[in-house]
Amino acid sequence: MTPHILLSSPIEDFHGRHKVCREIKAESCSLYMEGLSLRAIARRFHVCKESVRKWILKFEEAFASKKLARRKERDVILLDETKVKRNGKMAYVSACLDLARREVISSRCTRSISSLSTILVLKEALGSCRGTPLMITDHAPWYKYAFEYLKLDYIQKTFGIRNYIERWYRTFKQRTRRFYNNFPIKDPSRAIERIGRFLHLFAYWYNRMRPHETLKCTPSEVK
Repeated sequence: MTPHILLSSPIEDFHGRHKVCREIKAESCSLYMEGLSLRAIARRFHVCKESVRKWILKFEEAFASKKLARRKERDVILLDETKVKRNGKMAYVSACLDLARREVISSRCTRSISSLSTILVLKEALGSCRGTPLMITDHAPWYKYAFEYLKLDYIQKTFGIRNYIERWYRTFKQRTRRFYNNFPIKDPSRAIERIGRFLHLFAYWYNRMRPHETLKCTPSEVK
């Protein structure tokens, strides 16, 4: 079934005069998020691998400005980070997850983790919250100043309910493991931006198109 969420994006600018219809391009993007390789998708739709790669990049650009989640009442938000690579060099991915809905409400890729990067990902998360939720993190040292600066309450935990965001990262890593968690980006100056766009599109797909095994619906459908 064609992912209608992807069809709602402004992709006419790269539909152009190409013979491949929008539905196939949207389906290709959804399959890529699920884990299929560019080569496998190209074989499925009888197109070249480079065409599929360009479609994915265009979807990443089209969705980069879309909010991951709508503004809702949210009680508890989980914050955590993980590592990926950009041409063999380390990069850091941060995300905030609504505990009740399992919905990713903010994401960011940076060269390093600091109080500033934490403030930025938290500000994005707060944009999808009515009221002020309780934040739960691990014991990383950069959180203290960030939460004090934003005047937010937070609890530091090592295990327990933090497992939910760790499970989300496992889902994310299952996808990036297909290319060994290393993003081979030709232009090093754009590597962080490119990873951030992939992360954002993946989180958008996770929220709105991937049925959650426990919830039996997508996270964005939970009221």
